[in-house]
Amino acid sequence: MARYKVLKSVAHSVAHSFTSSLNYRDDDYVLGHILRRARETGHRQLRFSLLTNHAEPESLLIPPVRDSIESYRKWFPPLVESHKTSMDVVRSAVITLTFDLQRGRPKPGQPRFEESPYVIAAEITDDRGKVWSAQLQDWWYPEAGEIATMPPAQVPEPRTSRFEQFMRSIWPW
Repeated sequence: MARYKVLKSVAHSVAHSFTSSLNYRDDDYVLGHILRRARETGHRQLRFSLLTNHAEPESLLIPPVRDSIESYRKWFPPLVESHKTSMDVVRSAVITLTFDLQRGRPKPGQPRFEESPYVIAAEITDDRGKVWSAQLQDWWYPEAGEIATMPPAQVPEPRTSRFEQFMRSIWPW
């Protein structure tokens, strides 16, 4: 028998994961790529389906963002199954990320970066029409564009993922 209540947990997991520091592509976090592009184009909202290839607006779908979305589409069914329910009960799964481009502030501790607030909503509709949702709010900033303008002595070392940092701490090579 399919379990429905766990879809709320799935929605939370997807929203947290998409906005986490583990969602890194090329030279910046995916949220940094999206925010930079949003500031350039004025398109402040990204919306995509985890079940279909639908994503909009096209102006925000630069290669690192497309790559990340595709990874989440592949990860979603195993995530649902890991919660002991079935993809058969999922009719739609949509992520909406919205930045407030009218507000900004210097990043605490790193004032050369300007961060903007965002809201991310994950909505999963089940086969009965019930919507299971999660919404998170926080602030984010792009990093990659700033590094190129810094003097060489200040350019930070390339980032490593938390997993790589953990592995190096227990198994130094």
